Amino acid sequence: MDNNRYKIRGNRLLNISKNAAARIKKYDVDEFEIFTASSVENELGIFKQKVETLTFSDSIGIGIRVFRDKSIGYAYTTVLEDDSIEECIRRAVSNSKVTGRQKYNYLPVEEEFNIKKKLISDELLFSENLVDYSMEDKVALTQELESLTRSKDKRITDIENVIYEDSIYEMAILNSAGFCDKYRTTSCMVYINAISKEGKDTSTGDFFGCGRSPSDININEVAERAAERSVAILGGKKIKSNIVDILMDPAVSAQFLGVVADSVKADSVQKKKSVFEGKIREKIFSIDLNIFDDGTLPDGLSSMPFDGEGVMKGRTGVFEKGYLKTYLYNTFTARKDKTLSTGNAARASYRSTPEVGISNFYMEPSSISFDKLLKHMGNGFYVIDIIGLHSGVNPVSGQISVGAKGLWIENGRPAYPVKEVTIATDILNFCKSIKEIGSDIRFIPGGGYVGCPSLLVSSVAISGK
Repeated sequence: MDNNRYKIRGNRLLNISKNAAARIKKYDVDEFEIFTASSVENELGIFKQKVETLTFSDSIGIGIRVFRDKSIGYAYTTVLEDDSIEECIRRAVSNSKVTGRQKYNYLPVEEEFNIKKKLISDELLFSENLVDYSMEDKVALTQELESLTRSKDKRITDIENVIYEDSIYEMAILNSAGFCDKYRTTSCMVYINAISKEGKDTSTGDFFGCGRSPSDININEVAERAAERSVAILGGKKIKSNIVDILMDPAVSAQFLGVVADSVKADSVQKKKSVFEGKIREKIFSIDLNIFDDGTLPDGLSSMPFDGEGVMKGRTGVFEKGYLKTYLYNTFTARKDKTLSTGNAARASYRSTPEVGISNFYMEPSSISFDKLLKHMGNGFYVIDIIGLHSGVNPVSGQISVGAKGLWIENGRPAYPVKEVTIATDILNFCKSIKEIGSDIRFIPGGGYVGCPSLLVSSVAISGK
């Protein structure tokens, strides 16, 4: 990759935005917003040390929102010539004449986008190391991950998937309220799924690593954890249905926390698709835990200086000492609740308008080690992996039913592997039943960046044989 290309692309985005803004001013609109973005992405897959898949994409485009008589018109284009941008503006204005009016349709006010200074800069979000990493280097890294994983245990017989992905993303926002700024980020991830075999029994286990650049990822740790998770379930047996305490691995508890994150988005609440509707200032968790959405974490892969509408990012205390303090808002949903945006306007790309999304959503860890949590549980089910969480959640009722596998624990020690178990609970009972929080926080990507330590949860219904 040509490093200089990425140093100047952000300025190009701003110039495109300023050119479009000058054209919009001749139209009869009340307000406007111009969102420009570019992304460069690579993805490769390795199978038995050979490159099986290799894709590259490079996209750039502009999305234009115009506000007219409380109606919004939106259009986008990937063709950045003057005539195409002019046509995009005309389309947006035309669309504003037929969309429904809502009194909440207007841009963030100065109080929102100038409420605080930038708390995180490009220097923390963008890695030159990734830009300089050659495709040959990426292939070699992925091949090394495959080899390392195979070498960790003689019972590892095959590798189902080994994938490398990276992204360079830049964006700029300019609006008629006076906001004009840009930023850029890098990210990369490796993922591997290992197959193990012992006798007639076969098991799989996966793990991943992510960071701003490949140098941030500990390939040996990823290989070690994938192999451990695969062989741990060999010889797994069914257990009788019961109500037991469970200890969730951080990768599992983070997935459950992602369900909570979806339920505190203001649009879900306002559409009556959340169990947290009407529960502001209520005690949701029995213990005094804290959950934040923080767009300024230095190592957070969803950190950014401002959101998809130009509202500055910060740290929002969603749950404090177990109490629900706020929902997550973009500008539109905040207007409906007569409050200010929390800086959670998310945009998938220039092709879409802002929705509500999380940034780095995480549960504050404690000082309790994983080994202590095992001892505190005594007897119960240590959940290493779950299956079907997204399809197994009813966002309206909060009911959760997922497949699980892991280890049965007796007297604080692993007794035998367990598989083909179903965990049945609901969001509110799950929150109330958390007894203790570990110190081993782990973040996973998923509609943002969700982080959670191990969780000890009491009295959970499990279905087995």
